[in-house]
Amino acid sequence: MRELTVMARGGLWMLMDDDEGELGAFDSPAEALRAAGEEAHVDQESRHVLIQDAGGDWGEELVEPPALH
Repeated sequence: MRELTVMARGGLWMLMDDDEGELGAFDSPAEALRAAGEEAHVDQESRHVLIQDAGGDWGEELVEPPALH
């Protein structure tokens, strides 16, 4: 399973993968977490995404893959 991190950098929120590096830049953490959900869609597993805000504080959020219709 890929490890995902969302980090504030230069006014944007970066979605990062431990293996592949940057996956995208977003205007808000919510947009970055939605993109993390799309990444979780690949293997249909929930992901714990680490989040580092602009102040350097860390948090974590559980991201569910989007529902299949």
